[in-house]
Amino acid sequence: MEKTVRILEQSALSTRKYTDKKSGQEKVMNAVTFKLTDGIDTFLGEVTGERAVNCPIYDKNYFYRVQCSMVVRDWLSQQTGEQMMATTIYIDKINMM
Repeated sequence: MEKTVRILEQSALSTRKYTDKKSGQEKVMNAVTFKLTDGIDTFLGEVTGERAVNCPIYDKNYFYRVQCSMVVRDWLSQQTGEQMMATTIYIDKINMM
């Protein structure tokens, strides 16, 4: 997905631990979360990994062209036992217009 957006909010760098399902090893994920709007829709996107560590603070007064990829994953709610779905938007590129 590619969109022209304005950045409404940008989080500080966050670090969270997770267990890799394939290897069973504990790993660390770095992320910066953005609240973005295209003037109609508002959505959250994340920059992850090394790009998050080196992510600059973007000026909220400008429009940016973002390229994103979406990942849908299934998970089982521990509270209700229901099968749930979550969509995560990963920001691959941010360029000033």
